Amino acid sequence: MNYMKESAYHHVEESQSMVTITRKKGSRCEHFNQIVDEVLHEHMDAKTHIDSDSGGYDKVIILK
Repeated sequence: MNYMKESAYHHVEESQSMVTITRKKGSRCEHFNQIVDEVLHEHMDAKTHIDSDSGGYDKVIILK
């Protein structure tokens, strides 16, 4: 899966200084976790955010 392309599980926002990948509401955490794993494999310095309600990742930020 190309995490830079929006899917049914995540939304991608790109600015001049960063890329933000956010889990879409209603999508399952397991699918987004696979996206997070791919991002962290390629960008070890990426920052993650964990949703306090679900306990799973809900956002990944890649600094350019």
